[in-house]
Amino acid sequence: MEKFEFIQLYLKEKGVRTQLTKPFIFSLSKLTKKNLKPQVFELPLKLFFLQAVFGSITWGLLMWLFFWPFYDITIYQLYGALFYGVTTGFILALEVKRTQKRLDLNNWEQWLEEKHFN
Repeated sequence: MEKFEFIQLYLKEKGVRTQLTKPFIFSLSKLTKKNLKPQVFELPLKLFFLQAVFGSITWGLLMWLFFWPFYDITIYQLYGALFYGVTTGFILALEVKRTQKRLDLNNWEQWLEEKHFN
C-alpha cells in the first residue's frame, strides 16, 4: 500500500468523506504520478474558485451538448451554468471548512510530521 492510499484510509477512519481525501483534480495527479494534498487540507477559498470555474464550464458544456442545441442560447442559460458552479463551489468550501474545524486540520506538512507520515 502506498503512502497516499494509507493517508486516505486514515482520513476516512477519522470521518472525512471520500471525496475530500482525494486531490481536487484527481485524474491529473494520476497522469503526472505526483501525489497532491487532499482537498481537506486545501484553502476553502481556493477550492471555491476552482469549483466555481470548473463546475460552471462543465455544466455549460454538458448543457450545450445535450439540451441547448435544440433551443437558442440565452443569457439566462449562461447565468444558470454560473449559478451551478458558484453553488457547488460554496458547498465544497463550506464542507472543507467544517471538516477542518472539526478535526483541527491546518497545515499539510505539519500534519504529516505529527502523524509520522514523512
